[in-house]
Amino acid sequence: MSRGDQLVRQWNLLRMLQTRGEGIPLADIACELEVAERTVQRDLELLQDLGFPITFDADDFGKRYWRMPHDYFKTGPLFLSLTEAISLHLARHFFQPLTGTLFSQGLDGVLEKIRSIIPAKALEHFRDLEESLHVRAFGSVDYSEKSALLEHLFEAARGCRRVELGYKSLWRRKEYTTQFDPYGIVIFEDDLFVIGHSHRANAIRVFKVARVSSVAITDASFDRPGGFSLEKTFRDSFGIMKSDGEPLEIVVRFEGPMAALVEEREWHESQRLQWLANGETLFEAQPEEPEALIATFRLSNVVEFKRWILSFGGSAEVIRPETLRHEIRSELQNAVERYQR
Repeated sequence: MSRGDQLVRQWNLLRMLQTRGEGIPLADIACELEVAERTVQRDLELLQDLGFPITFDADDFGKRYWRMPHDYFKTGPLFLSLTEAISLHLARHFFQPLTGTLFSQGLDGVLEKIRSIIPAKALEHFRDLEESLHVRAFGSVDYSEKSALLEHLFEAARGCRRVELGYKSLWRRKEYTTQFDPYGIVIFEDDLFVIGHSHRANAIRVFKVARVSSVAITDASFDRPGGFSLEKTFRDSFGIMKSDGEPLEIVVRFEGPMAALVEEREWHESQRLQWLANGETLFEAQPEEPEALIATFRLSNVVEFKRWILSFGGSAEVIRPETLRHEIRSELQNAVERYQR
């Protein structure tokens, strides 16, 4: 059984204990979770070791009823004040990318409880606060219609089950199906992606969930590669494209207001920034040269990085490697030729 299955089962066990204040017998828990009683016993012991206040009451015959203290969330560290609850309600837009996922169930439950406890007029009254804090999404995708597909992908990823996946290719402009071993879901810039082994390509591929048209779980199982990590897979990438090979050192020069804009944010964990004073360059002194920012990155996939650099126009210049410098120059020349036509 995969670790993903265990985590989901333990998550559901906690939900059961929270909502059944009178307590639940071990046999009933095992029946609802569709596992052996010994498995539930191990889960309870683990959750207790992690610090969850799980206890039991025994009847006259010694039968145990497992429960969470009925007042834990009223007196414990997770108590929400009225203002905190309203703040969480107003911040619901931040959770939009999770719509239709496993994690949205808990968030939806919390928000629904807030709405049921706080009068509608009160929530409407505080809605004016949204004029002071507005969450603006750029090109957001509504994944609520993909909730069934997401549920299948999560289930298959947790249980290491192969799926038959239908996909609408953006580049090939056609739809195809492939046997697919899903390793996990990735959230990137308010979009959802699934990464795994595509049997059609015989390689690891990243599919955008918005373009997935169908998911059917098969009877076949797969072994997740040893040492595979979602975080490591994208560590040397500038976005959601899988990084391959050894990372290259990339040096870019930014000038003018764009230099200050680049400094404001950490764009990648490998970045190093260095300001050049007037008259200083990487190579030789040029007294008339304006102040500039030198940004260094280490990346093994530059497709998304090129789009980012091009968005700065003439305010950015790739210094090295020469291959990337040539690619950027070609892109800019093609754009000039298109506009001249």
